[in-house]
Amino acid sequence: MREIGIELGQRRPKKLTLEMQLHADWTITLACGAKCPYVPSVVEDWDVDDPAGRPIEEVRSIRDEIEERVTALLETRIESIREDRRQHMMRMARLVPGLVNEFGGQLKDEEIRAIADEILETYDDVPIRSFVMTLANRRAREILKQRSGAATAAS
Repeated sequence: MREIGIELGQRRPKKLTLEMQLHADWTITLACGAKCPYVPSVVEDWDVDDPAGRPIEEVRSIRDEIEERVTALLETRIESIREDRRQHMMRMARLVPGLVNEFGGQLKDEEIRAIADEILETYDDVPIRSFVMTLANRRAREILKQRSGAATAAS
């Protein structure tokens, strides 16, 4: 990596943790196939040779292949990945049931779903989504509490 201007020092690749997976919109694994744990996002597995124990010429070739794939992804597919609604829908599936359980007796399910959808959409362009679900849940609950209070007062 130093040959191409990337200094790794003593760093080693990080293992993909569940926390990282939960916040990913798109996951790319390298020759993982069925060996990888379940990832609750869109997963694309690149069939790339493992460089471990390979001669330096082969390692360079593998490194260059990964660089080409990443460059191609950024140049040709990043917008379609950002526009992909599957992660949004997965977040909706995690967010809505709890809100319906809490507010279903006071508000219509459609209204709860619309609020959750609207809140999640505000985070669609956020580049780092580490706390999207926490923030979306908190904000949706605040709005739904206000609306359910208003609906109760109007009755």
